[in-house]
Amino acid sequence: MAFKRGRWRTQRQKTGGQRKKWILIVLLVIVIVTIQSISYVERNLKPPIMHLAKIRVKQLGTEAINKAITSQISAAGPSNELIDWKTDAEGKISGFMLNYNEHMRITSSALSVVQTTLQEMETIEDHVPVGQALGSPLLSSFGPKVPIRIEPQGAVKVDLNTRQQNAGINMILVEVYIHIVAEVAVVVPLDMEPEVVDTEIPISYLLVVGDVPMYYYDGKGNPVGENGANAPSIAIPSLPGGTVPNTGVTTPDAGTTVPSEEEESELYMEEPDLSLPTGNE
Repeated sequence: MAFKRGRWRTQRQKTGGQRKKWILIVLLVIVIVTIQSISYVERNLKPPIMHLAKIRVKQLGTEAINKAITSQISAAGPSNELIDWKTDAEGKISGFMLNYNEHMRITSSALSVVQTTLQEMETIEDHVPVGQALGSPLLSSFGPKVPIRIEPQGAVKVDLNTRQQNAGINMILVEVYIHIVAEVAVVVPLDMEPEVVDTEIPISYLLVVGDVPMYYYDGKGNPVGENGANAPSIAIPSLPGGTVPNTGVTTPDAGTTVPSEEEESELYMEEPDLSLPTGNE
């Protein structure tokens, strides 16, 4: 009986030792797999995750800034005093320039709005699914979600600019817009990279109408208008070397007689006189 008990204890000790050994092996495998997974994510998934995070942060920042600036501009009322028009002696518009006081007021107000908006975005936390970093449409919405945050960095630059574009023969469209450049930081777990949010927000459109021209030329070079008949003709530009491009049609001058096709054939059919002169001649 004592022999059986000792044998049972020996078997229990062997079983317990094997169990501990298997537990250590499983733990070792788990540690190795975890390290390899972290290394794989660090090496292969970190760049696409950061790229997606930058795109998302830029989208969030642009939308928030545009919304804040648009609401601020709409609440400020009409901007009739934004541009000072310059006129000549006849009262016609000869130029324009931005009103300095309105320029500084809008710029400082936009700067304050952008800084406040970026500070409020620090509390916003968005997520990017890891499946999107794999580049597979089927797995784009699967996997754990990586949290991303936005933090303002550096100074915010706000500038008020104008640009013009033709709106017709005698009209020009003037656009007044705000150009905003904000430096932010994209924060993901264990990493942070800078990003620039660049956006333009139009605040006013002005149409300037000038004098109606007496005539103008269409795309084919033909004069159009009431006084189009008095418009000077457009000379065909010469090619390099002074040669005139051949249009394929030759028009004779006035008073020049053009031979008919029969006369041309007779001229070409005449045999030239190839006889040599004699000594008597």
